[in-house]
Amino acid sequence: MGIEDKISGRIKQAAGDLTGKDELKRQGAQEERKADAAREADEAQAHADQKAAEARELELSTNPSELAQSKTRDELDEEADRLGIEGRAGMSKQELAEEITARK
Repeated sequence: MGIEDKISGRIKQAAGDLTGKDELKRQGAQEERKADAAREADEAQAHADQKAAEARELELSTNPSELAQSKTRDELDEEADRLGIEGRAGMSKQELAEEITARK
């Protein structure tokens, strides 16, 4: 269901108006409502996906164990470099994750 269904619904409604066929008008209105509902559902899913991504980022920024498990050593090194963490070479992956979360 998308823009095509919405347009088709409007065309059917207009055709129903022109021909005086109430059933065609009802079909058109129903198609248009379905297209609107599908769009709203897509928007709600996108919003939910965004919130889930934000929650994941929050967990990674506050939970060193999760951060260490979800990132490679190279990714942690890059993040530590951006944060200006010194002595990275001598740190374990877990220690590096702890330092990163402590600075965020």
